[in-house]
Formats: sequence, structure tokens, C-alpha cells
Amino acid sequence: MRDRIWIGIVSLSLLSMGLFVGCGNEKEKREVESTAAVPVQVAQVVRGDIRTTISLTGSIQPWKEVNIVPDVPGKVARIYVKEGDRVEQGQVLAELDTRTARLQLEQAEAGLAVAQANFNSASKDWERMQDLHEKGTVSPQQVEKVQLGYEAAKAQLQQAKAGLKLARHQLEVSVMKAPFGGIITGKSMNEGEYINPAMGGMGPGGGSVVTLMDLSKVKIEVQVSERDVGKIHVGQDALITTDAYPGKTFYGNVSNVHPAANPMSRTFKVEIAVPNPDLNLKAGTDAKVKLSIEVHQDVLLVPEKSVVEQAGASFLFVADGDIARRREVKTGLRSEGMVEIIEGVREGETVIGEGNYGLKDGAKVAW
Repeated sequence: MRDRIWIGIVSLSLLSMGLFVGCGNEKEKREVESTAAVPVQVAQVVRGDIRTTISLTGSIQPWKEVNIVPDVPGKVARIYVKEGDRVEQGQVLAELDTRTARLQLEQAEAGLAVAQANFNSASKDWERMQDLHEKGTVSPQQVEKVQLGYEAAKAQLQQAKAGLKLARHQLEVSVMKAPFGGIITGKSMNEGEYINPAMGGMGPGGGSVVTLMDLSKVKIEVQVSERDVGKIHVGQDALITTDAYPGKTFYGNVSNVHPAANPMSRTFKVEIAVPNPDLNLKAGTDAKVKLSIEVHQDVLLVPEKSVVEQAGASFLFVADGDIARRREVKTGLRSEGMVEIIEGVREGETVIGEGNYGLKDGAKVAW
């Protein structure tokens, strides 16, 4: 009986020891957990530029474009260029059949020679008549007759000069030259076809011989809302990207802000000039445009994910070694994942980004 009592006491003692040991392990576990470092990712406070932008999509247009047509109707005799050719200013692109124009020029030159001879003769007659009139040896009627002949010869000479000038012009405009350097982007007629510039693009003979574009610089036309147009002005910077050149950025400036809105869309057309010396940007294709609305230069910047907004206040955590220190900050511009910090941190400090959710001031961190 006494042996059974001792066995029971020993068993109870062992059970109690087991409970205490168990409780001790749980307490130690909680203490370890409470002091475990929170894994975080960090970034440095840096200096740089930040800008707010408006993102738009627009159409690329040539800086200059012209349909080449002669000033006079006629049959196209020669076309010296083809699509894709690069041409210089003043280069001959095409010409009409000039045989008729050359004959008309020869006729005008001959007519001028006759008119000049008649005028010279009439001038001499008029000079003699004036001398005789002063001597009183001729009647007023004779003087008037010679004077009228002189005036008629003078008018005929002027008419012949104008005719020669017109004939030369007709010949000159039969030759079509490039008004500026660029690329031939279209050819609408063939040699032997008749063209009449008076018809424009309609009817027989209408249209142009070739189309010339200046693509050394292009303009991108975008539509801007009434809300944003007041933020845009000529000279404003623009960043341009295209699907044709992923990862490549082109740079331009606002060249024109149209003063009147489109009555249908209530948007304003804005034109952006973009240098294109390598001709990478193609007319008629789309481009994505970012217009810089506001730029702050040489300011302190941190990743946007490091800033926490709470109850109208902004704060972040600075990693002081392995301890997180909460800092109230004053923020400025935000753009492309970065935030301008006006007050609260210094350049070169380490701020916590990933892992700052629920973080407490003074918490231990690992990075």
C-alpha cells in the first residue's frame, strides 16, 4: 500500500515537471518570435529630377508634304524618280512634253525681235517729227499721226516682252522640281499620261505626278482634353515611344497648341515637333506621347512604395542598422514609381520599401 502511494507521488511529480517544461518552451518560443527580425527590402534616398506627365496617343505626320503638279496642263514626258528615292531641294523630278512650249518660246522671241525693230523705227520717226514740229514745217495732224504710230509700237514692244516672259514661264513650269529635300512617298502618274492641274484631284488629268515628304523632322498630332490643355504650352518637352522601336525613346517639343476645340470631341489638337534624322519615325503610324507638365530638378527621391499614407499624414521607415525608425515626411511630385521628399529625410539614407506594411517604430529588420 505504501509502495503504491510513493509511485503515485513520483508520477504526479513527473507530470508536473512535464507541464512546467512545456510551459517554459512555449514562453521561450513567443519571446523568440517577438524579437525576430522582419525581412524587408530597402533603397537609398537619391537626388534627381522628377516630372509629372500626361500620356497620349497620336499620329505621326510629315513635317512638310507636297503633291508635285505642273502649273500648266500637258502630257507627262519624263518622271525621273520613284517611290522611296531621297531628293534634294531643286532636283528635277519630272517634266512635261515641252515641244509645244519650245516652239511657243521661239515664236515669242521672233515676235519680240519684230516689235523691237518696229519700235526703233517709230522712235526715229518720232524724233524727226519733233524736230520738224519745232521748226514749224509740219502740220499738227502729221505730228499726231507719227506720235500715234510711236505709241502703238511702244505698246506692241511691251506686249512682245510679256509674251516672251510668258513663253519662258510656260517652259520653266513644265519642269517639276523639288521645293525642299525629302523622300518620294507616292507616284500617281505614268509617263505619257495627261495632267491638268485645274482639275485638282478630280476627273481626267486630275491628281499629282509624285508626292514629296520631308521626314527629317516629323510632327505628332495628339488630342488633349479641355481639362489638360491649359497645362500645355509651346516648347514643352515630350517623350515619344513607338511599337516599331520598343525600348527606344524619341524626344520632341510642343510646336503648336490649336486655340479652338474640335466641336465633336471637345478636344484640342496639339502638335509636337520631333527631330527624325535617321528617318526611324514613319508617317501615318501611331506614337505614344508623354508631355511633361511639371518638372522638379535636383530633388530628393524615394520609391513610392516606401511612403505610407495614414490619417492624412505621410511617413516612411528609415533603416537605422537593423532597426526601423519611423519618419514623418512631406512629399511633392509623384511619377513613375518615385516620390519627391521635401522634408524628413537626407540624401544617402536607407529607407524601407517592401515589408513596411504593419511595421512598428523600433522594430528589428533584416535586409
